[in-house]
Amino acid sequence: MSKRQIIILVALGVLLLGGSLIYYYRNQTPRFDWDDSWNKKAYNETNGEPYGTQVMHRLLDDYFPGHQLTDIVKNVATELPKDSTATNPATYMFVGEAMYLDSISTARLLDFVKQGNTALISSKTIPFDLMFHLYYEECNENGWDDYSLYLHSEVWLSLRQPALPGDSVRCYYTKQNEVQPYNWHYIENWFFCDSLTHMPLGYLDQRINFAEFPFGKGRFLLHTTPIAFSNFSLLRPEMRTYTEGVLSYLPQGDIYWDALSRVPEAVGRRRNDRNAFSRALDEEHPLTYILKQPALAWAWYLLAALAAAWLFFRGKRRQQIIPVLPKNENSSYQFISTIANLHFRERNFQGLCQQNMRLFLAKVRERYGLVTPMDHNTGNIRPDSDFIQRLTVVSEVPEAQIQDIFQQYTATVQYQPTEDMMVQLYLAMERFWKQAS
Repeated sequence: MSKRQIIILVALGVLLLGGSLIYYYRNQTPRFDWDDSWNKKAYNETNGEPYGTQVMHRLLDDYFPGHQLTDIVKNVATELPKDSTATNPATYMFVGEAMYLDSISTARLLDFVKQGNTALISSKTIPFDLMFHLYYEECNENGWDDYSLYLHSEVWLSLRQPALPGDSVRCYYTKQNEVQPYNWHYIENWFFCDSLTHMPLGYLDQRINFAEFPFGKGRFLLHTTPIAFSNFSLLRPEMRTYTEGVLSYLPQGDIYWDALSRVPEAVGRRRNDRNAFSRALDEEHPLTYILKQPALAWAWYLLAALAAAWLFFRGKRRQQIIPVLPKNENSSYQFISTIANLHFRERNFQGLCQQNMRLFLAKVRERYGLVTPMDHNTGNIRPDSDFIQRLTVVSEVPEAQIQDIFQQYTATVQYQPTEDMMVQLYLAMERFWKQAS
């Protein structure tokens, strides 16, 4: 076999092995992404996975002939129309885990509905800032505390009008075609009473999951089961019937799909917790409106950058030169050396002995806390047997050696010491410190 044939066979083997690995890993990877968590962009209108809303978005695109579907992608406050009225109604629609609206967008949405339009919000939690206006008058003093939830593998959805075939449809959450337990959200019954105009429109296992809240000339339609509008649900015929029943409450007109306000459920509930059991609305920063307008935002950033640059260069120009300080030197050794030379030159051996003893006693006092007894008449030290014995114990130096130090010092005080007496006293003190513990 030639060398060329060997190369060809090796290349074919590598290609065959690579193809086998690709086929194997493709079969191991799930064809669809069944995760409905926020990290996977669930309920996104461009997401074709089971828990995206691509099918719902396409359905609404031509749901009302002669009217259009508009995506809100920049600002709810500016993209919602201001000329829609009860004679020319439009619909605001949101599908997602939770929604976030600032005060400006909330006010614009409320004004939009008040003029005679409709807002359909399907989410697992609803902003308290919005419910403050929709549920301002309470039923039997039951304050709003968000949607409730319970864990179950499947539920049955129904509508008051129009009635569904069989009265209800089965809805469930699944991963890779296996039904899994799921947190289903609903509105408690005690939020509805005959004295107020809002009322239930649909149920989830006898629990309210679809309700109407009139506001001005329009109405809010609150739906607590966004999974019913996912791609996976709408591909089931019975769920399409349910979706058509929900959409039958919408007026024939333009639809505005809000893809901007979608946030994770945890974020929505955390924001609600700040105002839990409170009727006060959030106070926003004065820069909120400025930062939401691109032109004003860029002007603000430019002004802040120029101010920072001015402060930087101004501070640099006015900064005084810091002088170089000389290195600190310890002059204690020089002082000691000068005093010692002075005593030695004067041959004042007695003064040197007294200085050595003062240093010795000061160190004993510092290390062991022992104060040497003094003679009040003469001012000379007078160590007694008790002091010497205590110093012997704490220093672990023989008593004879300690007594020798004080005897030598006593001799230098009583007689005129010589240079040799001074040296011997110094050496006795050095031996003490070398042996002391």
